[in-house]
Amino acid sequence: MTRQVLLLNSDKPEVLQALARRPDVTVRVLTRKVYADLYRDHETAYVDSFADLTQVERAAYELAALGPVDHVVAATEKSVPAAGLVRALLGVAGPGYDQSLWGAHKRAMKDTLRAAGLPVTDYAQAATVDDVPRAAAATGWPVMIKPVFGAASKCTHRVDSPEEFAERHGAGGFADLVETRLPVQVERLVHFTHEYHCDGVVHAGEVARAAVSRYFLPPLRTSPNLNSGYVADQRDPFSQEVLDLHRRVVAALGLPAGVTHLEVFRTGTGPVIGEVAVRPGGMGISRMWWHAFGVDLWEEFARVSTGSAQARPAHPPRPDTVGRTRLPDLPGLRRRVLALPGVLEVLTPEECASPGRLEAYFTAPDEAAAEEFIARLHGMTVPAA
Repeated sequence: MTRQVLLLNSDKPEVLQALARRPDVTVRVLTRKVYADLYRDHETAYVDSFADLTQVERAAYELAALGPVDHVVAATEKSVPAAGLVRALLGVAGPGYDQSLWGAHKRAMKDTLRAAGLPVTDYAQAATVDDVPRAAAATGWPVMIKPVFGAASKCTHRVDSPEEFAERHGAGGFADLVETRLPVQVERLVHFTHEYHCDGVVHAGEVARAAVSRYFLPPLRTSPNLNSGYVADQRDPFSQEVLDLHRRVVAALGLPAGVTHLEVFRTGTGPVIGEVAVRPGGMGISRMWWHAFGVDLWEEFARVSTGSAQARPAHPPRPDTVGRTRLPDLPGLRRRVLALPGVLEVLTPEECASPGRLEAYFTAPDEAAAEEFIARLHGMTVPAA
């Protein structure tokens, strides 16, 4: 029997490809018109923004008029609450609107995690950018400010003092944040030594698979062109702490099924949660998992999101360290990187759906060697003096 999936997506082709590989699934798409060409072979309805819930409701009913919907799948952070609303409107099983907020709205997420006794930094919500100083007085300076809905560190700013805020705001330094017209999340700055992420697959409310990885540099401190990282030693005591924290986060959110991407800071007093997303991590993380564990996180996302219980077979974890890095698509760079010992593959911009960027995957004997290799690859992008 063919199952009908209503997919809320933007420009992520991986989820559409994964769903297309399932012969028992037919996909209808709710998206923005700018992405219409990606979905020309599907029944499609459009919204200007997933945040416009009136448009989401209209588009959902338009697609539902074509026949009953069995599953509603959200592939981007901005579409998660909209998918919750659509499930409620159409009577489809899965997280409703309120529960979906816990995985996308930064204050609702932190409220839920803190109520469960999980470690998060102090935070407050500001109605507008103008209201940030009041909220920051409650959390303490310095702070990070960001929209309550957002992804990929967009519109995120560090501000160290009220004086710095006033100077930058007066000069239009937060124009991108103002333009979102969203409330602002204000969070006390976390002083950390390293940033990690824990990615996992959840089925029937339980963590079926999870693994901890470490960013070479925190995403906010590096260019998207050089975002890098590697799979950590899962036996390390800190990795074990993060794996346990991930399990507790899944329980706190009441997540029945999905793929998770949990950001964690390593501090002198233990792990502190940054954010959690209910979708595969970007920047090549899913492909890194494939090389390390034989598991495609987008394939798993499609599987658990459509109620399939049969897990994909995975090969035993590699004994070495698997890493990844983005690189600018400079002339001849792909060929030079492919020639290096330990490189598994280098994807072109077309293959990784990232215009102007390559994605390189490699193995190294251990974490220290992985860091040295990433630094070497980054060095290959710097013009000779």
